[in-house]
This record gives sequence, structure tokens and C-alpha cells, in this order.
Amino acid sequence: MSAGIPHPQVLRGLQLKQIGRFADAATAFKEALAQEPNDAFALHQLAGCQWRVEELRNEALQTIDQAISLEPNEAEHHVLRGFILCALERPKEALDATRLALGLDPNDSYAHTAEAQAYLQMEKWSLAEQSARQALTLDADNSGAANQLAQALRLQNKQAENAAHLAGMLARDPEDAFTHANAGWSALQRGAHREAEVHFREALRLDPGFDYAREGLLTSFRARSPLYRAYLKYTFAMARLNRGARWAVVIGLYFASRVAPYLPYGYVLVTIYLLFVLWVWVARPVGNAMLLFDRFARYALRLPEKIEAAVVSSCLVAGFTGLVLHLAFHWNLAMLFGIAAIAIAFPLSLVFTNASRLGRWIFGSIAAGAALVILYSLFPGTYLSADLFVGACIACAASTWLGNIRALNKRG
Repeated sequence: MSAGIPHPQVLRGLQLKQIGRFADAATAFKEALAQEPNDAFALHQLAGCQWRVEELRNEALQTIDQAISLEPNEAEHHVLRGFILCALERPKEALDATRLALGLDPNDSYAHTAEAQAYLQMEKWSLAEQSARQALTLDADNSGAANQLAQALRLQNKQAENAAHLAGMLARDPEDAFTHANAGWSALQRGAHREAEVHFREALRLDPGFDYAREGLLTSFRARSPLYRAYLKYTFAMARLNRGARWAVVIGLYFASRVAPYLPYGYVLVTIYLLFVLWVWVARPVGNAMLLFDRFARYALRLPEKIEAAVVSSCLVAGFTGLVLHLAFHWNLAMLFGIAAIAIAFPLSLVFTNASRLGRWIFGSIAAGAALVILYSLFPGTYLSADLFVGACIACAASTWLGNIRALNKRG
């Protein structure tokens, strides 16, 4: 290639990248690199395309590392590495990459943007706010940083400030899908689910494949139920806490439930606690089950969400039916079946839409083991060991604790 003249495939790759055809653009950059393997610019552009394709993100990290090996003092390479590591859910490493970039160029707005993204993933809301504000100070038109600031403000419950910020963003650019999605989530947090629907629909009109907005729209549909709105208030409150504080709440509620039986009306409190725990873990699939009967909303559900809704709801219906039959006719087998069916709903709610392969395997195994216990109990003449039954139920209950481990429970 002649000095200063880009390879034709690099030019083609840039054109394809600009119109969002990232996989095709990646192919073009690879063809250019076959001729010029040490072209750091082409490597950077290739990594930028691979980063946008979920299946290629590990390759993106390798590609940008090649570019860095050729140009270690180029801040833009380290910035992109930070974004790629965030996409791979490795925020601590991403933070290291952004710090290297800022060491090379302290005035790089996108380095601060990548830093804000890492802080958001680490649930350090105030630091994310600071980084996003710094990015906007350097570049007031940085829409990524503006949306990160909106998320950070919402997660700190700074509702008034966030509303003013989002209103300004929408006034400047009413065609930004991310801004509409953030406005939707902010409306949900305020309890305005109808307003949220409007913003999420607009976000999906602008970007039909925007999963953040799709999930928001589904949540706004579920929020038509007062019971689900109560669950949403709980999740938004928990989201404002860091991981340590959330574990403290979970453990505190557990020990409170252990002490409650010794208090007046203690068993009522324990029952309320158990129903609360059950609802927290099955609210999403039950909410989706209700959406299956909505002629519009059901089309927003993906197949795994439909399967999860049907399976988990069926377990709950079967379980409560068994308990009612026991109360009506004193059938002990119906009681055992009912308890086990409800217990199985816990791990099953963490299988079908869980992006963690290890988590799916663990929760699926727990559910399958408990199901075998139920089937065994249904055969005439068989004797179901009490220890086996209790052990299966405890394993299902343990799913609610394991589900708090991020590595085992990765959902949108």
C-alpha cells in the first residue's frame, strides 16, 4: 500500500461500519490486514467492529491488544480496550485501561466515558457520575456520557436532577434511542409506567434491536399490575445499594425471619417473609406469564422468556393447587407435591433467561433433582425419605442465595 493512501478494503470497512454492518466491516478490515498485518489503524477499526458483535468480543480484545503492541502510546487504543473489557463484564480491568488512556491524554472525553461505564458496572454510582460529568465538560456533545450521567443520577435516586437532565437531552436530540430508554427507566422508578411505555416504544421505533429498551417496555407492561409495581419499588431500592449492602439486607431479613417465631404473631411474619422471598424470585416470569395473554405485549417476549413464564407459572399453579387439595381433603401426598412444586419454581426462574452457563447448569440440576423427588413420591407403594424430600427443598431454597452471585445469575 502506498504511503498515506488507505487500503481500499479499509475504506470499504469504514463505510460498512458507518451504516452499522459491523460483521461485514470486520471482514473488510481483515482482508486489508492480510496485506498489511501491522496497520494499527485497521486493527483498531477491526476491534471496534468486533466489539459491537457479541460473539466476537473476545476476538476484539485480542485485536486491540495487537494494535497496542504496535502503538502503546496511543490513548485511543486503550480507550477502546476499556470499552471492550466493559462489554466482557471485566470492569476492574477496564478501569486500568482507561487510567492508562488518561495518563496519555487527560483531556480525552471518551476515556472518561469508558471510565464512567466501568464505574457503572462496579455499581459505584457517584464515581460514575463524576466521570460522566468530566467527559461532558470536555465534550458537551458526548451523548454516551450524557446517558451514563442519566443512569448514575437515577441509580442515586436524584430524580429531580435526572428529570431536568433528560429533558435537556431530549430537547437537543429527540431521536436518540438511548435517551428515550433512560427516560423510560426514570419514569418507571417514579411509578409512571404509562409514561415509561411511551418512551420505550419510541426507543424501539428508533432502534428495533435495542434490548435495554425492549426489557424496559416489558417491565412497563408488567407494571400494570399493582403487585408487580410493589416488586419494582423493591428492586429499584435494592439497585441503589452496593453489593455488600444488598447482602446485608438479604441476611438481615433471613435472621429476622428466624427470630420472628418467638414474637407475637411471629408465624404471620414468617409467612409474609416467605411469600415475599417467593415473589421476588418469580415476579419476572409470573409477570411475563400475564403478558402472554396480552395480544400486543406477548410479541415483545422472546422464546426463552415465554418458556420460563410457562414453566415457572405452571409449577406455582400446580404447587398451590396441591396445597389447597391438602387443606380440603387432608391428602398428605398433595401437600408434599404442592411444597415441592413451589420449591422447584425458585431454581427454574434462574435457568431459561440466565446468560451464565454455569448458573444454568447449577440451577437446572437443582430443579431436575427436586423434580425426580416429586416423581418418585407419586409412584404407589414407594417410601419417600423425609431427609431426601427436605434436602431437595433446601437445595431449591438455596437457589435464592446463589442467585445473588453475579457470576451465576446474568440477566438483562
